[in-house]
Amino acid sequence: MIARSKERSDRRVLEVLFGHLCPKDCDKVFQTSDLPLWFWPQQAFDAAVDCVLLLNREMIEILERNLNRSFILLSRIARSRNWLEVVELQAAHLNNQLSAMIDQSEELATLSLKTTMDVITGAGRRRG
Repeated sequence: MIARSKERSDRRVLEVLFGHLCPKDCDKVFQTSDLPLWFWPQQAFDAAVDCVLLLNREMIEILERNLNRSFILLSRIARSRNWLEVVELQAAHLNNQLSAMIDQSEELATLSLKTTMDVITGAGRRRG
């Protein structure tokens, strides 16, 4: 985990990155074979492993976004002047997080379905 601060307008914001958790070749995507996967068990296994890596990378990106939102909330709470402002900030953050959770679950469900279909049809990802 890498924590770094970024300048935004007139204040510093802490941003969390998990770049070292993703393999270097995560972005290499191509057709593993023109034949159905039941002829190629090793390619089927490779496609399944690569699809799991893709899902894990997406979950790490979601975690990064959620942590960065939490740090933004904490910095706003630290600058608040009274308890009413803190409660309003937390209520707004909760509302935003609930809508983000719905969007993120839809995003993961779509990606899950896509990767499952890629493994079945042989259009999975391949390392190297």
